[in-house]
Amino acid sequence: MSTQEKLLTLLLEHPTEYLSGERLGQELGVSRTAIWKAIQALKAAGYQLETKAHQGYRYQSADILSAPVIRQDLAPELAQIPLNIFPQLPSTNQTAKKAAADNVATPQIFIADQQTAGYGRYGRNFVSPEQKGIYMSLLLKPAHPLTDVGLLTTAVATAVFRAIKATTGIVVDIKWVNDLYYQDKKICGILSEAITDFESQQISHLVIGIGLNFATTPLIPAELQNKVGALFQSQPSITRNQLISAIITQFFDLYQTYPDGAFLNEYRAHSLLIGRKVTLQQGQQTITGTVKTINDTGELVLITTAGEQVFGSGEVTKVHF
Repeated sequence: MSTQEKLLTLLLEHPTEYLSGERLGQELGVSRTAIWKAIQALKAAGYQLETKAHQGYRYQSADILSAPVIRQDLAPELAQIPLNIFPQLPSTNQTAKKAAADNVATPQIFIADQQTAGYGRYGRNFVSPEQKGIYMSLLLKPAHPLTDVGLLTTAVATAVFRAIKATTGIVVDIKWVNDLYYQDKKICGILSEAITDFESQQISHLVIGIGLNFATTPLIPAELQNKVGALFQSQPSITRNQLISAIITQFFDLYQTYPDGAFLNEYRAHSLLIGRKVTLQQGQQTITGTVKTINDTGELVLITTAGEQVFGSGEVTKVHF
């Protein structure tokens, strides 16, 4: 951990106090000159550090993505997970997949302030402007056999749902299988990718990508503005760091037990689709029917003209309101 990170962590541990350069230097075992340089570097990076004559420095909350700030809201065991934060990446999922190929320790988390080549399902472009979203990928080794992939994806959607509710009080809708909606617009997509070991032909790693539109932006293409929204249309009531901490907490809480499907009642209760007529695209096939439920393995149950049908994959391309 760099002097800057250690200093920031120390300030975060004393949110109501001003800490003098002398005390900071003693705590960190460095000179006051080193403290001053670290303070200037943090300010240059965008951190808001209040300075008071003869008293010292105090951290003020700001929406700069920061590993120490994210860690302060995590349980000790989660705070040990490496957080890799970048100003810009082509794609956090691609970066996580490269890390898997390099056989890095897991779990790890990759976060970017901006993506230049973000993508969603079927390789679709995901607009990822700086300071407006949460773009993060979790790199894991499977904790359970992936016999019910639908359960994992629905569990991740539930974890993000819970994190948003816990930090903001906002209750979003869940669109099977991996999208979150707010005020009838998509605000979050989840993309899970498996990496197979060449020799064993077994799944060696999982990459779970989460792209969430945190604050409104004019950069959304005109043709998508009626479909794509954001969690906050005005000044956010929380920071991205706080929501990221909550997502990490909720995800790992569910990840250990998701195969039991206990979370599915909550998923169903906030489903955007149950009881509605939808159009489902599965490969070259288009199916229209009314959603009866999401079953206990995370699959979509449709009532169609051919009777009851169950789908474990596909994309709901239209909801008939």
